[in-house]
Amino acid sequence: MTASRVKTVPKMWRCLTARPPSPRRPRSSCVLLGAAVLFWLPAAARTRHRLDDPGRCLYLFLAAPLLDLPAVAVVAAGRTAAGLAMIVGMLPLGVAAAAVTWSWVNREEREALADAVPGP
Repeated sequence: MTASRVKTVPKMWRCLTARPPSPRRPRSSCVLLGAAVLFWLPAAARTRHRLDDPGRCLYLFLAAPLLDLPAVAVVAAGRTAAGLAMIVGMLPLGVAAAAVTWSWVNREEREALADAVPGP
């Protein structure tokens, strides 16, 4: 083993054997869950708060780079593993944006074809 790998073994061991967060502080998890629900509400929920198709596409495509900016800052600060984990964690947002756009394009095309076909 090289000297640099020998130095990282204790760090990795501490990460693997660290105790989980204390159950006395569930507030932060509840706040994060609430923020996630509020974020996805305009794009995914079938409520009065849901955006129309162009609005949902714009909302998701604009949110993706804004949510990746902190990850880029973490990578630039030298913590590449943490930053890359944050970026990979945002991949479902891009997939959702692409799916919403594809659904919208297909719906528009079906409506255009239905309007173009002469009725009996």
